[in-house]
Amino acid sequence: MLIEFSVSNFRSIKEEQTLTMVADSGKLKLENTFVPESKNKLCLLKSAVIYGANASGKTNIIKAFFALTSFILDSSKLYIGDDIFYYEPFEFDESYRTSPSHFKIVFLGIDNIKYNYSISFDKKKIFSEILDFYPKGQKANLFIRTNNDEVKLGGYFTDKRQVPKKILENHLYLSETGNSPHKQMNGIYNYFKNRIKTGDLIRKLGYTKQMLEILVKEDNAKLKRRLDKFIRIADTQINSISISEKKEHEFILPENFPNELKQEIFRQNKYKIESVHNVYDNGEILKATPFNFDEESNGTKVLYALGGLILEKFETGGVIFFDELESSLHPKLCKFIVKLFHHPKVNPRNVQLIFSTHETTLLDKELFRKDQIWITEKNKYGETDLFSVTDFEGVPDDIPFEQWYMKGKFGGLPNIKEIQFIFGDE
Repeated sequence: MLIEFSVSNFRSIKEEQTLTMVADSGKLKLENTFVPESKNKLCLLKSAVIYGANASGKTNIIKAFFALTSFILDSSKLYIGDDIFYYEPFEFDESYRTSPSHFKIVFLGIDNIKYNYSISFDKKKIFSEILDFYPKGQKANLFIRTNNDEVKLGGYFTDKRQVPKKILENHLYLSETGNSPHKQMNGIYNYFKNRIKTGDLIRKLGYTKQMLEILVKEDNAKLKRRLDKFIRIADTQINSISISEKKEHEFILPENFPNELKQEIFRQNKYKIESVHNVYDNGEILKATPFNFDEESNGTKVLYALGGLILEKFETGGVIFFDELESSLHPKLCKFIVKLFHHPKVNPRNVQLIFSTHETTLLDKELFRKDQIWITEKNKYGETDLFSVTDFEGVPDDIPFEQWYMKGKFGGLPNIKEIQFIFGDE
């Protein structure tokens, strides 16, 4: 569960910006909050939405979290001298272009213990890496990594003989030790590996790779049934999704195609997916017929992949980040998806949703508390500021958020020039 995330000197984010999922003291919409089982007394939010004009930096908040997660999972694969791919400093200030980027995340791990992890790095090396935790409600250090790449292990660090005391300058210690048999570090590493998902994966990998691999497993029959129901509720005219194994004759390849490559293609495209629709005769259902899922709309494909991801997380717990949730989806569907996260029976594990959007109809006081609404704004120097509606003093809990936002009372609106100003001299 995410408690707080901070980032500085990353893309359009120059100074440190912080997104917190800690709920304020407001008493409205308590179903949008939860109190996790932890020794740290916290009340957290189930969702947060980030608004802002185009190019204001809201996507970069999502990308920053993706960069941190990916860096943790992948840094141990780097060779000596390799560049750190996730170093993308603020480019509009000369002194920042070569300065380190900073990331910090506070979260509840799989063991329901609070962790505080921070890193500082540039293109070639990691300058600092610190992991603290609160095993008995009080802060204790697990490890601290200094500028000389040596690591000092804290008193709570278990099985110290299993781990190195010095690592490559471009490797994260959490990545190095977490992707190993070390039980304590592996549990923390697996939080980032298994509990955090980003919607970018849906667009990059598509429904075929991600959801097929999940749904074909025999123990996921319940997930398959729930996903079919989710698709039906969304009014896609689809009865169910059919998944079957392809036969070799369905692959059309040249006769002289290398056998090794042929087997690899078979392996990667082993399953086919079809959407089952009703076929009618004079208004009466004649039969249910499968159709190639590739022929469905992009919105249906996104809904299928996103729905599967959400329902899977509802079973395991975690955090989902999604950039531009409204992309390819109707606003009513977006509202429906957000409501799933707020519903205690549907989301008993309190999975959190953090997303960016342009869709102002989602700024609904019936959907969000004011501490769930965040706004990005970019100043004349190209710097992104992230702030919450709660940062504005005297804002009532039940205001019409959309009206206030569109009137510019919270900022975050595009500064569009008048047509006459742009084309008047032609």
